Amino acid sequence: MWQIIGAGAIGCLWAANLQRIGQQVHLITRSPCSETRLHYLDLHNNQQQFSVSCSTELIRSRDPLLICVKATQVEKVIQTHQRSIKPQQVIILMHNGMGCAEQVQALLPDNPIICATTANASLLQGPLNIKQTGRGITYLGPFNSAAKHHQGLAESLNAALDDTHWCEDIKHKLWLKLLINIAINPLTAIYQVNNGSLQEASFQKMIIEITRESLKAADAENIHFAEQELLNIINQVIRQTAQNYSSMNRDIFYQRITENEFIGGFLLKKASLYNIEMPSVKSLYNQIKQLENNYA
Repeated sequence: MWQIIGAGAIGCLWAANLQRIGQQVHLITRSPCSETRLHYLDLHNNQQQFSVSCSTELIRSRDPLLICVKATQVEKVIQTHQRSIKPQQVIILMHNGMGCAEQVQALLPDNPIICATTANASLLQGPLNIKQTGRGITYLGPFNSAAKHHQGLAESLNAALDDTHWCEDIKHKLWLKLLINIAINPLTAIYQVNNGSLQEASFQKMIIEITRESLKAADAENIHFAEQELLNIINQVIRQTAQNYSSMNRDIFYQRITENEFIGGFLLKKASLYNIEMPSVKSLYNQIKQLENNYA
């Protein structure tokens, strides 16, 4: 059985596709859920429904635990369910931003921790009701040495959503996702535009500056990308998701706390360790912080 904490867009996407191939899934939600069926509309407009096991509590078992909540909620989720998590139970973290794995390691020092990044996308249309909006690569890899022997989990998840791979150097993949996020998410949130709007010349100029600054922190961490190659990847994502709104955009729109601390904040902390100046990234971070403060 798979246990998934978080019945949002990504948690439900994995739950639906795991059930589609006959895997048992238990969803753990923050508050009681009255829905008994998971509604799933895939990219081919095929509507499927699955009976769902759902509660606010973990089932005590050694089955893998897939955590699909926002970075801001990961530490609290672990603290809430810590007594029910078995020693050696595998923890898979799948969220935007970086810095959560360290928090989880401090709380669960004996558990294998796997970090994951995915380009799959879906839209939560209502409780346990999702529409798949994008298909992409998923990478899983070990955060600690205890996780290195669990690469078989990537094969299991690949059966549900193909193009899922085990990656020993997961840190490089996580940094790539972080650098894409810092170029797209804050701008779309501050200016309340969709991703495609970032193709405009004024935004492109800002993206170049943000990327150059961010690469300095990555280089200091011995994570290396060629600037033009990275810009090409960022703009490819912008084109492919042109009609989409970033998660940070939606958080600001609906007056929710964003993942700012785990994207811009994470980069600024790394930069401070190496005395690197990042004025553009700092400006984005402060603007998002101010928007959050306006409705806190």
